[in-house]
Amino acid sequence: MSKFIFHFIKVPYMYQKNTLLLLLVLLSFFSGISQELERAKPILIGSSRSIHTEAVSGKVLRPPGGEFKIYNPKRRSANRVVPGKGFPKAMDAAWQKKKGETPSKAPLFSFDAATSGSTPTDPTGAVGPNHYVNAWNFGFAIYDKTGERLLPPADLRTIGGTFEDQDLGDPIVLYDSFADRFLITQFSDSPNGLLVAISKGPDPVNDGWYTYRFDTGSFPDYPKFFVWSDGYYVTTNQDQDDPEITEVVYVLERDKMLLGEEARHIGLPLPGVNINSFYSPAGFNAIGDEPPPKGNAPIIYFQDDAWMGVNQDHLKMWTVNVDWDNPANSTIEESQELGPSEGVTPFHSTFDGGSFRNLSQPGDAPDVDALQGAVMYPTCYRRFPDHNSVVFNFVVDVDPSVLEHAGIRWYELRQDTDGGPWSVYQEGTYAPDGSDRWCGSIGMDKNGNISLAYTVLNDNEEDPVYPSLRYTGRYANDPLNMMTLNEESIVESDFPDPSNRYGDYSHMSVDPVDEETFWFIGEYFGSAARLNKVGVFKIAPEFNNDVGVVDIVSPISSTLGNQEEITVKIRNFGKLPQSNIPVEFSIDGGAPVREIFEGTIPSTGMAEYTFSATANLGELGRTYTITAQTNLPGDENPENDSFSEEITNLRAKDIGITVIQSPDTGENLGVEEVTVTIENFGGEPQSNFPVSYQLDNGPPVTETVTGTVSLNEEFAYTFSQPVDLSEPRKYNLKVETLLAGDVDRSNDAKEKIVANLNCIPTGSDCSFGDGITDFYLQDIVNENIYCTDGYYDFIGLSTKLDRSKRTFVVGVATHFASSNNSRFSLWIDFNDNAYFEPDELLINSQVIPTSRRVYAYEFTIPADAPLGEHLMRVRGGDTNPEYDGELNDPCSVMEFGTTQDYTVQIVNSIGDSALKDGDLNVSTTDGKNFDVNFTTSYQSSVWITVHDMLGQKLVENKLEKGFKGYEYSLNMSYVARGVYLVRVGTMDEGRVKRIIVR
Repeated sequence: MSKFIFHFIKVPYMYQKNTLLLLLVLLSFFSGISQELERAKPILIGSSRSIHTEAVSGKVLRPPGGEFKIYNPKRRSANRVVPGKGFPKAMDAAWQKKKGETPSKAPLFSFDAATSGSTPTDPTGAVGPNHYVNAWNFGFAIYDKTGERLLPPADLRTIGGTFEDQDLGDPIVLYDSFADRFLITQFSDSPNGLLVAISKGPDPVNDGWYTYRFDTGSFPDYPKFFVWSDGYYVTTNQDQDDPEITEVVYVLERDKMLLGEEARHIGLPLPGVNINSFYSPAGFNAIGDEPPPKGNAPIIYFQDDAWMGVNQDHLKMWTVNVDWDNPANSTIEESQELGPSEGVTPFHSTFDGGSFRNLSQPGDAPDVDALQGAVMYPTCYRRFPDHNSVVFNFVVDVDPSVLEHAGIRWYELRQDTDGGPWSVYQEGTYAPDGSDRWCGSIGMDKNGNISLAYTVLNDNEEDPVYPSLRYTGRYANDPLNMMTLNEESIVESDFPDPSNRYGDYSHMSVDPVDEETFWFIGEYFGSAARLNKVGVFKIAPEFNNDVGVVDIVSPISSTLGNQEEITVKIRNFGKLPQSNIPVEFSIDGGAPVREIFEGTIPSTGMAEYTFSATANLGELGRTYTITAQTNLPGDENPENDSFSEEITNLRAKDIGITVIQSPDTGENLGVEEVTVTIENFGGEPQSNFPVSYQLDNGPPVTETVTGTVSLNEEFAYTFSQPVDLSEPRKYNLKVETLLAGDVDRSNDAKEKIVANLNCIPTGSDCSFGDGITDFYLQDIVNENIYCTDGYYDFIGLSTKLDRSKRTFVVGVATHFASSNNSRFSLWIDFNDNAYFEPDELLINSQVIPTSRRVYAYEFTIPADAPLGEHLMRVRGGDTNPEYDGELNDPCSVMEFGTTQDYTVQIVNSIGDSALKDGDLNVSTTDGKNFDVNFTTSYQSSVWITVHDMLGQKLVENKLEKGFKGYEYSLNMSYVARGVYLVRVGTMDEGRVKRIIVR
């Protein structure tokens, strides 16, 4: 079976691996040609006569089909992700890591919509003046504005006309506020086309429908509809191999459709576009009271520099101008590229090389589709007196250097004049905690307030989150680039998604009556089915008089005194400006201190206020609860008046190493810089303090950090003296701070294993799921291994192998297995020369029979295997002889596979008693620096620890045996005079000596 068939069943294009590279070369060639295409004419011109249908209220309703229906994965062509290409390599610079401080409003109400066995349900819905119309895969229903159902669930074929014989799904519901009409759409395949039903009036139950079928030639996958003045615009995911020269965007003749007359349509390409595989550009969906001028209809899509042909991350825009008098004169042309110099922060939008299995669920449930490659539905375009705005969003990986973490990149673009250029007004990546957030839908109300709703998922075993629906938002005048409202829940799922398919989208619409109420629909999970939930909520003020404290700005946790100023942030949630606001604070529930904020805060605005009275927070080490609140007379919503925060009076001195940035494992290493991240955990800034590193058991290198590390600040420091890693082997590097008087030694040090390896075979393609995706050995549990450049440095993951037991079981899984060609091998570098030699091969080309299942295999280590730590290499992939690369050559770059390095520690439980007979000596010449030496016949790693007489651990470090036994240079110059205990050994056994520091 080909890779393509494995991942994406029932897809018309099938690519074998041996044609993949040729295809990529050809695509790159044609991509280079297409960059010269800046403007294109219609490729398709057609028309459709409407079929009038009566009101659905007078029909015999067909119930939605009850069968379990799996919709084909979104069509995909060859993968255009280049392994290892693209920025950022690490954290997204636009990442919002904390939730907003302003309380959100709970939903006004919510209600369950569709219950379906379809996979996925494709939830969509739009609100009008008096109705909410909901659709899903092959069904629809109509509700009043309280959530009461007016039309029970019915098959889309109930509409009649062109819908009569079609049951394919992927529906979209739109409300055209400028025409006061509803649209219900889906695609068709007999022949390929777009089906559109447009209501004859504002009442979708009683007014009847005009129905159309617009032929599209090829299949219009994933169609998304947008309202503009001169047409209904449609974007699709089709013809992935040549979107620049085949139709992707369609325009339907809106004016004729509103009258039920014969309407024309045109199909246009996207000149100059680059894509990965699945893709979904977007039009601008106009809402509000005033429609946009006709013409210059925008199309937008993001371009990821991880894709072939893209040099930097950017937003690409086109404008469409339709000439309905002579459709052949219509044009689409590239209009703008907004990149880093125009305010677009680099993003990483690719998950698992473009596959449809990305985000981990709790338990054994399958990974779900992150919906990458799509500008999520819909965009929201509004006109304001001095500008035009559009908001939209798509999913990104907020830190590609670690396991995938999905966040939502959102934008507001602005245009100063009609037809003028667009600019980035604000952007952000919303991922405020460890959960994944994706499948977003965004909207803007008439005030410019923005709401963002989405799905949340977390596979944390202690606090699991199944796919659940939540929202956040921001007020128009809030600080830019932030979702300032706290997160609110619409519904929490009780069960996981039983499939990798999710969504495929959600849908936000804005109530046309007040232009402030948001109606959001998305997918969640109950015990027996996929469910759709509608959440209705507002951000705009509901009350005239409503203020509250939303944050305690100062003090922060630090070294505090007995006269600390209290500064708070006050938010006006109401419609009217407010001044002379009573405000108070209290400490640990004590007597309140009351004062008056005399300034004026406009509607939805914020202001800071510092009390003239101070607070006594001088008890060192104590945590205080500060509560502040407003007491506005006539406040109509006292629930948001108060805010509390815990503040700790920190001991002044507490710094430590949080990350060893460099050196890293590599090939042909030499003299390398040592760079670390130092963090100040204490209550005062620190400078001129010592920091030290030690390589293996060599002498420590100590230097002085002259820069200042402020409170809660991280500081990068590079040692002036580098390390020599030129000998091919594994090294243990320890770095620690030595601040005199540091109150918490547990966070001072970090260790890192770095290897100078004979070879690192990068460049293998794992995007189809080849290679080892899950690996298990004793304490090593490494699951859902993401695809990068084919090589993984997991040397920091280690486990013990007891030589007296000899035989061990390893578990592996792959996401692609093909007719006994998917195999893996394993080596251990027993002689520690950083070469994986033939006599160190312990597992030889074992077959992994099927994908996504863990298989267990045994291997045996030699009876005389050297004790201590050694590197272990695991390689897996497709060994089809027509592909380049040799599995059992540990340095060969496999065409399709992965190489992973780990650490194992060979121990001998029978010989552990040798520790009891060891000789521990500790000597000093000045009472501050001590030389520790432990001689024994024991061979494995041991640990040295130092405790004070109260039991507080001050030092902990791993030791490897050298020519003179286990040696360590112990610096105790930073501690108080007194007696301390030095212990060397394992967890179970060891020797202890008492030392006196003078």
